[in-house]
Amino acid sequence: MTGVDHEQASPSAPVRHRLRDLVAFPVGAYLAVAAVLVVVVWASTRWLDPNIHYPVTPPTFPGSSVLGGWFRFDGGWYELIAREGYWHRGPGMQSPVAFFPAYRLVMRAVAPLLGDGILAGMAVTALSGLAATVLVHRWTADRLGESCARWTVATLLVYPYAWYLFGAVYADALFVFAVVGAFVLLERDHTVLAGLAGAVATAARPVGIAVVVGLVAVLVERRGGPGRLGGLRPADAGVLLSVGGLAAWSGYLWARWGDPLLFATVQEAPGWGQQAGPRTWFKVELVEKLRALPGVARDALAGTTVTSARPWEDTVYTTGVLVQAVLIVVALGLVVAVWHRIGWGYGIYCLTVLAVPLVGTKDFQGVGRYVLAAFPCFAVVGAALAGHRRARWWLAVSAVGLVVLASFYARASYVA
Repeated sequence: MTGVDHEQASPSAPVRHRLRDLVAFPVGAYLAVAAVLVVVVWASTRWLDPNIHYPVTPPTFPGSSVLGGWFRFDGGWYELIAREGYWHRGPGMQSPVAFFPAYRLVMRAVAPLLGDGILAGMAVTALSGLAATVLVHRWTADRLGESCARWTVATLLVYPYAWYLFGAVYADALFVFAVVGAFVLLERDHTVLAGLAGAVATAARPVGIAVVVGLVAVLVERRGGPGRLGGLRPADAGVLLSVGGLAAWSGYLWARWGDPLLFATVQEAPGWGQQAGPRTWFKVELVEKLRALPGVARDALAGTTVTSARPWEDTVYTTGVLVQAVLIVVALGLVVAVWHRIGWGYGIYCLTVLAVPLVGTKDFQGVGRYVLAAFPCFAVVGAALAGHRRARWWLAVSAVGLVVLASFYARASYVA
């Protein structure tokens, strides 16, 4: 019997082929987009003008001549926390307690292997993004089929804010990885492991509370719905472990500084200005920016400073938050499709994970990347593209948006 015949006769061969198929496409797609974005970020920092108002001197680290554009804004906070730990200087002061600990802990663990904390952050982001892509493909293939899974991966990877999955020193990639991992485990009835993965998510991002809600909702739906709670099993309580990350972080803040919600209250500090209340809920600051935008844009084009001292930067910022507002509204619209196509449990999860930043941000800044966690919304878009060839032009438009925004981010424009 030849080697080929032996493989065909082996019962494990179909399993190996299935696993290869489930991994090969998402890995290949991720690496292809990563290669493009690395070139875009490098070329942008090398040949295009940076944001002259960016207040931080770009650090030098191994490979910074090529990878420096991936280390911007909150990345500095994460690198500082990984190196020095947490501190808080009192009310009205920015401090690192605003940033949840999971990403920082993984960065700190990886840093000795790479010899540099910034490189460690990029590695954690890239590996988490790759793993999240594989899991999104696996989850979608199980629920909607292989064709839908491929288009879902394509939709996710060229989403305009997907560069956060490829190297930016932010916690979002690790968060998405933990979130999708939790739901994949739940779908296989590994409720305790799902809860532990969910705990990583709630220790990574403030919106992690949506994972707790989502896991419970999907579990109840799988057991027959709210009217059949008697179908729940003792092991199902394992999903409640997902609250552990948030509980541990709040407990630490309470024990050290007397405020279990310090991560939220510190956001009110000048420079962040995320005060709770009607001004934030109704996006008053965004309305003010939109009213000023025509004059600011005219200043940017004419090179004057009649309306704003930094007209180009303000124009980019306002345009960016407007784009993010549109994206989250579209994502909210997709929740209806998720509810009907995939299930009400995932609909509740998506609604919750989108509602938290929708209510909590003063002008939609940041929600573009928060949408990444609403992975079932990407799945229903992927399913639509799988069945409607003419709609696939959207991927090209989205990819252009990704390249443009990644370039702006690399040049230190605050676009997310």
